[in-house]
Amino acid sequence: MAYEKIIGNEKVKEMLEQTVKKDKVLHSYLFTGKEGIGKFLIAEEFAQSILCSNPQEAPCGHCKSCLEFESGNHPDYQVIEPDGNSIKIEQIRYSNAKILEKPVSSAKKVYIIRDSQKMTKEAQNSLLKTLEEPPEYAVIILITSR
Repeated sequence: MAYEKIIGNEKVKEMLEQTVKKDKVLHSYLFTGKEGIGKFLIAEEFAQSILCSNPQEAPCGHCKSCLEFESGNHPDYQVIEPDGNSIKIEQIRYSNAKILEKPVSSAKKVYIIRDSQKMTKEAQNSLLKTLEEPPEYAVIILITSR
């Protein structure tokens, strides 16, 4: 079962697991809550499940996609984190350009924006168009403590 290493949030974990199994993954998600409660861990597990070649057992841990993910080398997965004190427009512009490229080894591409509350106003505006009109294969997960 997915999310075994994550304690608590049983309803959330079950909902995300069923979302992948039923192929009902949406183009964007917002994970909110206090610092240190496991939002990023759940987002990572969800991302691996989305990218897994075997959605009924996702993440299976042994398909090519899972092995790439676990080694930190999955071409269809990116984490965007603050550069210094903020997420800058250049980071979002780069991700916007990369998200338009078709997935390399999975059916989807997953982008996690960690500490998304730290985006500059310009970065937020740059991301807005992609959130409003994402490519069909794109999944963007925003993580925030606010």
